[in-house]
Amino acid sequence: MHVRNAIATAALCAAVATGCSDTSEQAAPEASPPPTDIRRDIPGLVAVFPAIGAPDAVAWLQWGDPAEDAVRFTDAVVKLSPAVAGAMVDQFAPTDTGRAPRVADALSAEVPPGPFLTGELLDAGFSSASTATYAFLDRDEATLVLQATSLD
Repeated sequence: MHVRNAIATAALCAAVATGCSDTSEQAAPEASPPPTDIRRDIPGLVAVFPAIGAPDAVAWLQWGDPAEDAVRFTDAVVKLSPAVAGAMVDQFAPTDTGRAPRVADALSAEVPPGPFLTGELLDAGFSSASTATYAFLDRDEATLVLQATSLD
């Protein structure tokens, strides 16, 4: 009797797990695809990331999730002066961990080859209470790549 109850319980758990798995996969909303028109307006990007200061040039995309109007995604490539890039290294102490950014396809040609310096302090420098950011700094090219998710 004890073995039969254990088998019945295992079968019930497997059925419930399978049912939950199928339901959650079907219910998961799909994010809208990123736009293909690259923005180059510096003031617009500074409004999103005030910590970038006064960059030399920017290329960026921003889009939202249709199921959650409050969710916003931003990929940006920010050209800095060499002095600013050096100051970021001094301030945030990022290291070469072998990580590289994966931006939206339309923006990928703007990303330098790396290597990229990364780290929690660098990420935090461009994050806020409503925005989680991954930051990648190519010091040789004086270029910062940002990938952010914001909840407005």
